[in-house]
Parts: sequence; structure tokens; C-alpha cells
Amino acid sequence: MSDHSHEGSPELAALAPVKTPIIGIIGGKGRMGRWFHRFFEDQGFHVIISDIDTRLAPEDVAIAANVVILSLPMNIFPEVVKQVGPLVPEEHLLTDFCSLKQTQVECMLENSRCEVIGTHPLFGPGEPGIEGHRVAICPARGERWLPWWKRLFQLAGAATPVFTPQEHDRTMAWVQALNHFVLLCLGKSLEEDGIDFRHVIELATPSFARQLDILARLCFQDPELYAFIQMANPYTDAALETFDKYARQLRSIVAGKDREGFIKMFKEVQELGPMLLELKKESERRKEQRAAAAQRRAAAPKSGCSGCGGGGCGQPS
Repeated sequence: MSDHSHEGSPELAALAPVKTPIIGIIGGKGRMGRWFHRFFEDQGFHVIISDIDTRLAPEDVAIAANVVILSLPMNIFPEVVKQVGPLVPEEHLLTDFCSLKQTQVECMLENSRCEVIGTHPLFGPGEPGIEGHRVAICPARGERWLPWWKRLFQLAGAATPVFTPQEHDRTMAWVQALNHFVLLCLGKSLEEDGIDFRHVIELATPSFARQLDILARLCFQDPELYAFIQMANPYTDAALETFDKYARQLRSIVAGKDREGFIKMFKEVQELGPMLLELKKESERRKEQRAAAAQRRAAAPKSGCSGCGGGGCGQPS
């Protein structure tokens, strides 16, 4: 977690629709809820939470918080939104941390009158901090909270790419659903083969070693969440159908010892390389720029409030 508080940042304060936003997390004792509870407190915000065994109920948080975050299992998400959405004041913000956005954003819009933004942290609760990571933003209703919400994460060192909910879910069908599909197939294939895993590890190339590391980390993940991501994304079937088409085609090429067919497909995929490498370079450049900007902000002297010049009146500097 970052040690640098940005709640008192003049830049962020100027963007805030209210003077001192209270952040509420419904589902605040889940893994992501706890992670972001610490994150927002580290940024200097007052955070309230609700969960199964907390003093505050979801309805309390919906009414009291200026920013209401739904950090919930996706299978109970619609029920909770119907319960709390109508209670969020019109001038406040309702957002979520779900891995899918199209249905979830529609649900928030249908059951509230407030501003709505879909939010997807593209990392898990095992990460030590947000710097260098991405938080996808899906604006849905209202514009008062959006600049502040994006800048909050940017000042902490995260990128905030903006998508429509439809763009987000279509892309995540490849980034998450197909990725998880391939990992599960790889794991089950290795298991059924009965191969000695010590041999696999000793003979692994760097790229396959990375795949094995990702496969091994599945033991820390939530199978219910992964099942929902796989089955609830409306674009998953199309991605899997396309993948299956080319898997069958390649299997036929290999089985038929079709050397020319294999080389043709290989060269077609190679043509993607320059574009992907350039896009990754651009992404890395932006990441380095964000890191440098964060270092400059951390090194800059803190300005005091106008009333005391930094002399200790108790106001955030």
C-alpha cells in the first residue's frame, strides 16, 4: 500500500463534488473489500463498511457514504443492488468492483437515481499496492464524480483506461474467460498424462515456466468467481468458438503432418508481433511516466492550508 495520502491534494480536492467525501464499501470484509478499505484509508479518506457481521447494514452505508462501492460476489450482486440502489442520494456515486460490467452497470442504472460508474481493478488482493496496475473505468451516468474518481487512482500510480461496459466485457472474454479456459485445460491435460511434474519443471523453458507459475497460483483463487466469469460473460461463447475453430484446424494440420499449413498459420500469427510489441512499448512508456510523476509528487514539499501556512491547524496539508 502507498504511504502517500492524496485526500488532501489540492488537485484532487478541486475535483471532488463534496469537500470531504466519505467512502463506503458494501462487502468490506471480503478480500477485495479489505484491500480497498486499507487503500482508501492510506489515501486519507474516512471509510465505512458493511458486511455480514458489521455494525452497519448495507442500507446504512448506502445512505451515509458519498461514494458507495459494491464489492460483492457476482451471484448476489443484483439482489443487493435492488436493496441499496434506491437509497443512494441522487448527488452521490454508486460503483462496483465486479469483474464483468455490462449486466452489472445496467443493474445499477435501473435501481438507482445517482451517478453510476463501473470500476474493475485489474489485479487481485494479493498485490502489495496499486502503483503500476490498471483500474478499468466504465462511465454510465453523470459526470460530477468521474474526474475525481479517475484522478484518485492516477495519483496513487494506477492507469485508468476508459471503456463502455460492452467493450469491457467483450475484451474480458479473451483476457479472462479464454485465458482461464486454457489454464484449466492445461492443468487437466498434465494431470491425466501422469507425467512427472519434477521433469516438467526441470525442463521448462522460460515461457512455459511462467505458464506453470500462473497455473500454480490458481490454488489461491475463488472457483465460484472463475465459474461466474466463464459463464456470465455474454461474449465468452463467441471467443471459445473462435478458439476451438483454430485449435481444431491446427490439430488437423499437425495430425496430417502438413508442414506448409503449419508454417502458413505460424507466419500469419507472427504478423501480429510488431503491432503487439509496439502497443506494449507504449503501455510501458505510460507506466514509466506515471511512476516518475508519482515520485515527483512524493518528493514535492507539502503545501499547508491557507489559514496557517502548514503550521498545524489540524487541516489536511
